[in-house]
Amino acid sequence: MKAALQELIDRNLPLPGMAAWGVRLADRSCESRCYSDWFTAAQIEQALNRLGPAADGLASHGIKPTRLCWVFEHTRIHLALRSDGAGLALFVENRPGVANPKAEEVLESFLLLPEV
Repeated sequence: MKAALQELIDRNLPLPGMAAWGVRLADRSCESRCYSDWFTAAQIEQALNRLGPAADGLASHGIKPTRLCWVFEHTRIHLALRSDGAGLALFVENRPGVANPKAEEVLESFLLLPEV
């Protein structure tokens, strides 16, 4: 992981209500960190390896997403996708009062990094 990405993560994460984060780099390698027992590193990697290509599949319909959010009973997964193929996912508790504007800032900052 490049220094700029590591600094972004070290400076901003974890956030209140965050269960985990994961990043899938352009070379398809993954790194993650879990803050609860809801997820394991293997589950985060598996999710990243499926969510990124699922978003890529939208391109065949003329849709090129940079930000996506999946909502589940207990978790929201916020995904930011860069044009270089890297993606950052934040796994946040899905409950009232957990919405954190700082998560939006982290995802936007990830998209603006010169390289990851």
